[in-house]
Amino acid sequence: MVEVDVVKGLKAIEELKVDMLRAQWEIQDGSVKGAEEQMLKGLADLVALSYLLTRRMGLDFSKLDRTLLQRLEEWKEEDRHKLETQWGDLSLLLSYLVPEE
Repeated sequence: MVEVDVVKGLKAIEELKVDMLRAQWEIQDGSVKGAEEQMLKGLADLVALSYLLTRRMGLDFSKLDRTLLQRLEEWKEEDRHKLETQWGDLSLLLSYLVPEE
């Protein structure tokens, strides 16, 4: 019985990874077509699938959240793709995710 559960778990992980590739395709296809709804659907799918994959891999949602915030801070310091100096995107996202009260 344990072997069946392991196989089911591995299958679910692989299916989630495939769905992530599909979501990336939706984003790309939507951007080529100028289809906002399609792009948003792909982006939302990537976010949701990331959380689901995190769980299936035996990790906590909160650990993903903490890692995301750490990565965003690192990207801000590196000025990754000049998103911070040109548009302030990383600061804006960080303030959205962790609002100061």
